[in-house]
Amino acid sequence: MAKVKPHTVKPKEKYQAINSLFEVVSSLKTKQEIINFFLGLFTPSEALMVARRIQIAQMLLEDKSYEEIRKKLKVGTATVQRTYQWLHGGDDKYNNWLQNKIQKIGKSDKSNQINNTIEYDSLLDKYPYHRFIKNIFGK
Repeated sequence: MAKVKPHTVKPKEKYQAINSLFEVVSSLKTKQEIINFFLGLFTPSEALMVARRIQIAQMLLEDKSYEEIRKKLKVGTATVQRTYQWLHGGDDKYNNWLQNKIQKIGKSDKSNQINNTIEYDSLLDKYPYHRFIKNIFGK
């Protein structure tokens, strides 16, 4: 999918598109539904890009330097700066809430992380595009 330049999209259209995304996300009930949705929606590169931002946030909250983060995660300084702004750019209530959420991720039980292998009924279930093909043929 080609990149969209936000300034070329009418504000009402932007609002409708983003609202639709949040409506779908808020309707997801389980962690597995959320994982399936985002892994199906994002390309591997997009998923990694979003996940890296969370890792950057965790490292910033651990008081790691920009340079240390940049070298370890192989990201640009601008990405580290944007993530810092995301963590600290709101009001105090929002900043505390967000930082609490990010810190909880780092403290979660290692068994809950994606290191667990996921078993599939069929190889057609493993990848989003394969699931699409499976659904078309009803197998």
